[in-house]
Amino acid sequence: MLLSKCPKEFLNFSHMLSDESSKVILKYFRSKFDVESKKDNTPVTIADRETESLIRDMIGKKYPDHGILGEEYEEKNSETEFKWVIDPIDGTRSFIAGHKDFGTLIALLQNNKPILGIINCPAHNERWQGSINENTLINGKPTFTSKINSLADCYSFTSGLYFESNNFKALYDNLIAKIKNYRFGGDCYMYGMLASGLIEIVVEDTLKTHDYMALVPIIEGAGGAVSDRFGKKINLNSDGSFVATCSQSIHKQVIQILNP
Repeated sequence: MLLSKCPKEFLNFSHMLSDESSKVILKYFRSKFDVESKKDNTPVTIADRETESLIRDMIGKKYPDHGILGEEYEEKNSETEFKWVIDPIDGTRSFIAGHKDFGTLIALLQNNKPILGIINCPAHNERWQGSINENTLINGKPTFTSKINSLADCYSFTSGLYFESNNFKALYDNLIAKIKNYRFGGDCYMYGMLASGLIEIVVEDTLKTHDYMALVPIIEGAGGAVSDRFGKKINLNSDGSFVATCSQSIHKQVIQILNP
């Protein structure tokens, strides 16, 4: 049975993971290090690997029966009730360039459903925590999505330069023609801004499981809505598209534009 609330033990541990991973990341931030290319041509650094290794080691010692799904290494204990999903540095390109909008994403799933999510942005000293049936927090204080209810007044972010489909990009162009303003780039920090009521819409494509699982409880716990581009619920087998908005009302309008 799915827990009604995330146990405090798991919440406290997620902050321990965030604190320790921040030390590793900031040790390398804006320093000289080698950059390698993975098979999919995305970059990876020693900071990515060292951070994920640290988080995996900490989870393995504390919860040896829990599963772990990360970006840089193979999945561990895939058939378990509880599974941690990790992106050690979401926004590696930003990290390499010395830009602050990268972060670590940590999610805890129970029976493959997210009950806890962390966006930890150490260069900004900001951390969002979302958990099932609880209000989202930023640095320990409640935070809420924007109250804007008119699409024409919305601000949208995307890393849409990476849209895999030209058709999807064209549909996003239709969306930004109907809103107040837009910007490209921002990595996981975009979603923290959305949860804090600073922007109203984020649309992305080609995401992987470790890119989006932590975002679900954070956005929903702040009063927002998430789905794939077709309006379907996010799960481990989602197609990689991700739409996050400030409210169910705005979400419905965005999904309609993306599916004419």
